[in-house]
Amino acid sequence: MPLPFVFRKYDMSSSQPKNALTSLLRGNAAARINGFLILFMAVFFTLMHLYAAIYGAPPTMLFRPLHLSLALVLLLLIHPLGRRWSDPFNRWSIIDGALFVGAVWLIWYYVSTSQGWALRQVIMSNVDVFAALLTLFLIAEGVRRTLGPILLIVAGSFVVHALFANYAPGILYGPPVKPLTLLRALVLGDSGIFGTPLGVMAQYVVMFILFGNLLAVVGVGNFFLRLSFSLFGHRTGGPAKAAVVSSAMMGTLSGSAIGNVLTTGAFTIPLMRQLGYRPAFAGGAEAAASTGGMIMPPVMGAIAFIMAEFLGRPYSEIILAALIPALLYFLVIFVAVHFEALRTGLRTLPKDALPRTWEVLRKQSYLLLPIGLIIGGLMAGYSIVLVAVIAVFGTILIGFVNRSTWPTPLRLAEAIEQTSRSTVALSVTAAAAGVIIGAIFSTGLSFQITQGALQIAGERLWLLLIMSGIVAIVLGMGMTASAVYITMVATVVPILRAMNVDELAAHMFAFYFGIVSNITPPVALAAFAAAPLANANPMATSVAAARLGIAAFIIPVMFVYQPALLMIGSWSVILQASVTAAFGLSALSIAFVGYFSAPIILPLRLVMIFGAGMMIIPEWRTDLGGTAIVLLTLLASRFVKARQGKSEERASGSRKSAIRMAVERLIAKRVAKAALGEGDGEASGLEGPRKLADLTRAQEAYGGIAAHTRFALWFGWAVFALLAVGMHVMGTSLIQARDPQTWVWQMAALSLFLTAGLAVTFWRSALTTLAAGERDGEPA
Repeated sequence: MPLPFVFRKYDMSSSQPKNALTSLLRGNAAARINGFLILFMAVFFTLMHLYAAIYGAPPTMLFRPLHLSLALVLLLLIHPLGRRWSDPFNRWSIIDGALFVGAVWLIWYYVSTSQGWALRQVIMSNVDVFAALLTLFLIAEGVRRTLGPILLIVAGSFVVHALFANYAPGILYGPPVKPLTLLRALVLGDSGIFGTPLGVMAQYVVMFILFGNLLAVVGVGNFFLRLSFSLFGHRTGGPAKAAVVSSAMMGTLSGSAIGNVLTTGAFTIPLMRQLGYRPAFAGGAEAAASTGGMIMPPVMGAIAFIMAEFLGRPYSEIILAALIPALLYFLVIFVAVHFEALRTGLRTLPKDALPRTWEVLRKQSYLLLPIGLIIGGLMAGYSIVLVAVIAVFGTILIGFVNRSTWPTPLRLAEAIEQTSRSTVALSVTAAAAGVIIGAIFSTGLSFQITQGALQIAGERLWLLLIMSGIVAIVLGMGMTASAVYITMVATVVPILRAMNVDELAAHMFAFYFGIVSNITPPVALAAFAAAPLANANPMATSVAAARLGIAAFIIPVMFVYQPALLMIGSWSVILQASVTAAFGLSALSIAFVGYFSAPIILPLRLVMIFGAGMMIIPEWRTDLGGTAIVLLTLLASRFVKARQGKSEERASGSRKSAIRMAVERLIAKRVAKAALGEGDGEASGLEGPRKLADLTRAQEAYGGIAAHTRFALWFGWAVFALLAVGMHVMGTSLIQARDPQTWVWQMAALSLFLTAGLAVTFWRSALTTLAAGERDGEPA
């Protein structure tokens, strides 16, 4: 039975062209107006955060509400209700129009009343109550349109509990909160929707999302793919290993598992399928690798910034603690991919068809500089915001090294728009998480849950960890990783701290179990995004992803028992813990694959899993015992192989004819050349993007209509130059501190100026391109 319309997730892919500039040429008047509004709001949204990062943010209680209000307006424009903006006027148009007017009114309300925030925490007028209720309603509708009903139901449940806690059973029982008191706590309180999660989004995350989009503009994704395939493409399991490495490198900068699947996966998944990998395995490998990008320093996605804020620790300390667990995670995926390729006898890519590592580094190693800027800045102790600003402008300058990747005005417009689009869902998620935290803190439910869980678990920490992991996985069935982490901080982390678990380890535990929701059946968002690219069953893809990423479920337990994995303790203890963890997790991965030098029979695999589990316990005796069991199991598997002979799978591979092997090698060579931009993609039969360069070009949604004409190029740069002058004048006068309201209106005027300039630049480029096509006899 289908869900009622109000509970259905909105189809984000069908309402609006991916690029707002494109809609200026296509569609009816409504679609063109909507495209211009999207571009204007995206420019306003991104420029506001860029200005705040360079010259200082306005007061907190203006900046955060303005961030959320702009995100809500953008959300309504990008995701209209149950229709497309190009559709004729209908009943949904009235609802969307009313919500849009309400969201715009909220911008005016929060800007005009920002200086009376403290007074409203004591006395709320009728207008204040209406604005608070409208804000909560728009957040709920935004969550429904972008994420579906799960997070909406969870947040609503906590609100209902706060209002009727006196009717709740057991540990959930408590005094109810008056509606007006709860409304004040949710909207005006420090732990409500404008609390830490939304503050982190506004202060840090937007800048790093902009940084990730600029990296795509200058071709970093292309470089990572070429480098990964040059290093691993010719080795056993090479295509999958290259996909893992490239996804890890790009994922750590983009901070989005799903976004990474849809970019790098568009190339790597079809290539793996072409070389013989099972569809579900190909999609699962990409999903697991892209999810791992969110735990790999230096950027690690939005959760790491939120964690640093909750802990009150430097971000550099967070990324240092995350390094060893992240390396262990990717080690397990590498081992699984390697032995899966051996087990199934998959082809590799011919080395002579791949780019040479030295040549790739010689020509494009300068693209590593943005990563160096981030690492160097964080290690030098600079603030996160300053590092983000340096990285953004450093990436733009680096883009001018290669003419084909110049950050032209229209490419910068694309990066700006994609930044705002990516932030919309994150912002409403953070606001909804603030509703959960505010409702929990208003009733004291966190303390009650802590006491109840301690009574159930007693002194058994292992039982508490299992219970916490199950809660996180259940929450992850439809909630984003950020929402899962924030909810666990309010509910589970206090329980772990009460059991004397290290504070950093407790938060990292919540962090990891928030991340694994991307690959955990039955609702694995990253795996589901990879399934269509692999033409695989979504559930089979999510199972494959969970099996490859099994380490993400075990590593959190390991560093709770052994904080040395988080760089806590002496170097000798850290080294011992890391080596035994690497060996144990590798053994576990081999046992799940069921192959070493020969197939491993089921009884030996179970014994091997037991031995690997012993190495999770932080004792040298169990480490030695587990190591001995694993080694004896591997020796026993070789003995079984000697007695039974080669398995049927290996025997069939050895009987392949020389002609068949030559044909396979030829196919692999043609696939590699097509994939790396050196041959005919059609000849190989490769689906999806056929050249690595396409990954960069495909991000220009307006195709060949780029700033190729001299007038459009220089006109666009002149617009950006005048914008920079205007922002500098505003920044040097510190108007955001002296007169925040005037600052907002001046930012809006500058944004309108840039939007109009970009529209003119795009129109000029489009008309010139069309005229050139007509002169050449091509269809315009």
